[in-house]
Amino acid sequence: MNLSTKSFSDIVEEKLKILEYERTLTNPSTENSFPLLELHTPLKRIVKVNNNIPIASDFQISITCWNEKQRVAMDMADEVEEILQQINFIRTDTSPCNYDHVLKKYGITITFEVRYNGITNTFEIK
Repeated sequence: MNLSTKSFSDIVEEKLKILEYERTLTNPSTENSFPLLELHTPLKRIVKVNNNIPIASDFQISITCWNEKQRVAMDMADEVEEILQQINFIRTDTSPCNYDHVLKKYGITITFEVRYNGITNTFEIK
C-alpha cells in the first residue's frame, strides 16, 4: 500500500489530537488560539519498490510548538515526542526557540523521521 503525503499528515494530526492543542497546517496568525501545533508539509522519499509499487517509504515531518511562554513550548515539544514515539517516530532535530513579534509567541520546531512499510501497513524505526 502506498501512503500519500496527505494521508501521512492526517495520521500525525489525528494522533496529536489527544494533546488537545489547536492544530494547523498553515502559518499561524493572531486569529489562532494558543497553545498551537503547526504541522509542516511532510517530506516523502520512496526507498524500495516492487513491481513499480512503493513498499518502503521514509517520511519526515516538522512540527512547531507555539506558546506565549518559552518553557511551555519546550514542554509541548516533549509531549509531541512522547505521542509520536508510540508509533516509532524518532525525533531527529530541534530548532532553537524563536520569538515571533507579530504573534507574540515562542516557537520551537521539532523534526521526526519514520519508515513506512507498505506491505505491513506499519511505521518502523529507520
